[in-house]
Amino acid sequence: MRRSQAAAAVALVVALLAPLAATAATTATAAPRAPVPKAADVGISDTEIHLAVIADVENSIVPGLFKSGVDAMRAWAKIVNRQGGIARRRVVIDFIDSKLNPNESRNATITACSQDFAMVGSEALFLTNVDDMVGCKDAQGNPTGLPDMAGLALDVNQRCSPVTYIASGDTAFCPTRNDHPQTYHAQQGDARFYLKKDKDLHGIFTLPSDLKATRNSEIVPFQAAVNLGIKKDGQGFYDVSASSQQSALTPIVQVIKSNNSTFVYNGSSFGIMVLLRREATLQGVNTVRIWACNQGCYDSAFLKQGGADVEGTYSILTTLPFLTEYKSNPTLKALVKELGGPANLNANAVGALTGALLFQDAAEKAVANGGTLTRKSLLDAVKTEHRFDAKGIIGPTDVGDHQPPGCIVMTQVKNGQWVRVSPAKPGTFDCNKQNIVLLKMDLS
Repeated sequence: MRRSQAAAAVALVVALLAPLAATAATTATAAPRAPVPKAADVGISDTEIHLAVIADVENSIVPGLFKSGVDAMRAWAKIVNRQGGIARRRVVIDFIDSKLNPNESRNATITACSQDFAMVGSEALFLTNVDDMVGCKDAQGNPTGLPDMAGLALDVNQRCSPVTYIASGDTAFCPTRNDHPQTYHAQQGDARFYLKKDKDLHGIFTLPSDLKATRNSEIVPFQAAVNLGIKKDGQGFYDVSASSQQSALTPIVQVIKSNNSTFVYNGSSFGIMVLLRREATLQGVNTVRIWACNQGCYDSAFLKQGGADVEGTYSILTTLPFLTEYKSNPTLKALVKELGGPANLNANAVGALTGALLFQDAAEKAVANGGTLTRKSLLDAVKTEHRFDAKGIIGPTDVGDHQPPGCIVMTQVKNGQWVRVSPAKPGTFDCNKQNIVLLKMDLS
């Protein structure tokens, strides 16, 4: 009985003292909240940072072209804002549709200059005039320029502008852009992989013919593959519009058939790869041992549209295989959750995300140690990004010095699903220095 009464008394004292102890502990451990980092420029207030996403979405040629990139940017902003924002400010995405039109694209940069702190994750193919972006004035009236951390930049004028930085695919040819020929950094990692599997490769390459910038982006690695030892059948390189019907591919497949080609590389849209495979089946082609495609084919929509016809197709990635490995990367996992599933993730979405992560990292560096976030300090910070890896989504890349990503992953369609084939270990990249080769071509 006494023990019970004593226990009850002790419990009563503990209950009475607990709130006082909690208050004392809170008072003792609470630290003053860090001040909001300083920021002063166009598009920044005490509570918000406005970022422009300029992308080709509404158009008659490829409706919804880069909508997935815009969706990814909006999802990233929601995630970041839940975590406290950037420089303790809420990120606001201002989407401006460039509509696959040069006039709309230029007007978009003029608008962004006047209202946004930076362009981030943009994917516009006709940013051919960057004068308004490069000469954009900051809040003090200085022509600092509008920082551009692009998700995709193919036109030479945008790629070579002094304010543009690309995490997902810079070719570093800009210092030689006015030379004849120019010097390019060509990705040949996938060609090295194919030739290790089969030394006797000969065949054709399809080039996207709708825009010179997209054609040039593909012909450089194609020429590197030929130089490495993949022989050309017929004329070798064939221009194909992304809007082509299957009948337009009939003569190309006839070249494949008449030469018993062992290799086919599609550099156009993934829809063209589907049509190539279907036309090859129709004509009874059975000699091709390597059906290769660019990163655009690594898409759930490609599998759905192609079905059994695209079995065995290879695709090179400069990112993690996000369709199968997103769960092991916290940043990709959070994005997939926000987007509603991995089927809504593709190369354009991940390209925009890498631009956003580049901006985020540079902004954090700009305000470190009491720095003030301005357009100039942001540009100064991004120049120091010499081993940027987008939180593990890409291999270490010298974005600050405009070097291309040299780390790759090879994937293949097996049993109707994209799977990693090289390197075999999940989460890893092939970063062999031989993946990148200098190549002289006159494309200007």
